[in-house]
Amino acid sequence: MLLTVDLSNSRITLAGLEDGAVRFSCQMATVKTRTADEYAALMQLLLTRQGADCAALDGCILASVVPELTLVLRQGLELLTGIAPMVVGPGVKTGLNIRLDDPSELGGDFVAAAVAAQADYPLPVITVDMDTAIGLGVTDGQGRYIGGVIAPGVLASAAALTSRASLLHNVVLKAPSHIICKNTDESMRSGIIYGAAAMLDGLLAGMEEELGGPATVVATGVWAPAVIPCCRRKDIHLDGDLIHRGLWLIWKKNQKS
Repeated sequence: MLLTVDLSNSRITLAGLEDGAVRFSCQMATVKTRTADEYAALMQLLLTRQGADCAALDGCILASVVPELTLVLRQGLELLTGIAPMVVGPGVKTGLNIRLDDPSELGGDFVAAAVAAQADYPLPVITVDMDTAIGLGVTDGQGRYIGGVIAPGVLASAAALTSRASLLHNVVLKAPSHIICKNTDESMRSGIIYGAAAMLDGLLAGMEEELGGPATVVATGVWAPAVIPCCRRKDIHLDGDLIHRGLWLIWKKNQKS
């Protein structure tokens, strides 16, 4: 079994994969003050609850968009598993043809999502990762990763709204039944959730215009199930395991090499 780890600004997701299929997944909060020992202990608790045998893992791979925590979590994973984890970045073979000004700027989550999307969906393909930020990545019809968009995520939008407006408060981030609402709570939820959906609709339309035709759209991330059903576009694929399958493919490619 391979342990895949996706380190984002708000959460760390761990998954166990066998033959490219996710057998379990679990999450913990990203806390920048934790030590490698603390992360090792917490991950051991989570994996034990999933029935995973850390001593029997075939390998471990990490994608991180939190540079200041990458080394700490890497050390924690090695303490936990006895295996030095592979970290997606320069020197790791991905098979992705990246056409950016500086390919090293591309986050490991973007890379993993694009690798899995290319393997499993028709090209061109746009990946949408809805976590702390909303990240869209574009692979064209020739299999070249040509760029993307980074926009504020649902939580970031909600925090900005409540911190800047004195009369507004924190709300449960669930779409109301109508866009036009009759109270403050539902009006805020409408603006945050339907606003994110409308932004996605507009960005996807603009991307397809620049691509010169339609694209497959695949959405993943913790907020995708809440936002994607509110989009006007109804052909978006929800794929919660996209990044972890991409990490498995990257790990497998490097084992062969």
